[in-house]
Amino acid sequence: MMISHEQVRYVSGASAPILLLAGAPVHEALPVLRTVDGAVPALAGWQLMARLTLCLLDGPGEAGCVLPTLGSEAELDAVAAWCAQVERTGGALVVSLPRRSDLAGPLDWAALLDGGSHGGFAPAAS
Repeated sequence: MMISHEQVRYVSGASAPILLLAGAPVHEALPVLRTVDGAVPALAGWQLMARLTLCLLDGPGEAGCVLPTLGSEAELDAVAAWCAQVERTGGALVVSLPRRSDLAGPLDWAALLDGGSHGGFAPAAS
């Protein structure tokens, strides 16, 4: 299933890249986002392929989605840097938000970990 560009935000993080999804059909297939000893657990059975033209978030069974990476030429450098960080880090933190309106604004980790967000660390596809 293809997700619209308006439902995706690519964030270069301090320690790992972050893939933010909003209102995505995979939301319920992902586990509730949580931390264990200060770290986000890996997503069992999921993997992420990050490329400049598109990304693929592949989950167990039929779960998964295709994500467009470039909405405009102006985003080219930022998306290329994000994809390179995914490769260096070996994956990305996937955070799925229940509604599209949740995608705007700065990241508020306390709010993201309140139980409404789903996700975890998706290893890069080999």
